[in-house]
Amino acid sequence: MDLSEKIKLIRLSSGLSQSKLSKEVGIPLNTIGNYENGLRKVSAEYLLKLCDSFPQYALWLTTNTVAPEVGQISPDEEMPQLMSNGVPEKLLDDAFDKTIETSVALGWLTPKDGIEFSMLADLHRHNFVEAGGVLLSPDSTQEQSKTG
Repeated sequence: MDLSEKIKLIRLSSGLSQSKLSKEVGIPLNTIGNYENGLRKVSAEYLLKLCDSFPQYALWLTTNTVAPEVGQISPDEEMPQLMSNGVPEKLLDDAFDKTIETSVALGWLTPKDGIEFSMLADLHRHNFVEAGGVLLSPDSTQEQSKTG
């Protein structure tokens, strides 16, 4: 899939018209049309703006790969299925920590007095389990590697 097709897929899967995407990303409407129709090569500036507006697709846009464990997906995939035996707690915690670090570095999240990020990590774990996820403790992960 080339970049023009990816841009159109992102727009359609997000339920945006070309006009709304133009406003969200800050690129002229006719330029978006030209990109989607393959009449113009996508500029690096536009690619970066698209990654800023849709960070969950950045890896897919630039390398054609996904890493759902850290939130890097493609718009044509359904939500990843959870591992049948569960997800190691450390993997979930590491992915959450990386997300927090990146969010703070990019200015998307500002630390507040009295709110510890560990509280957010606990909420993240809780929501994961509520959605049907199974967390594997370090002990159960080691047992599986011995038996598996």
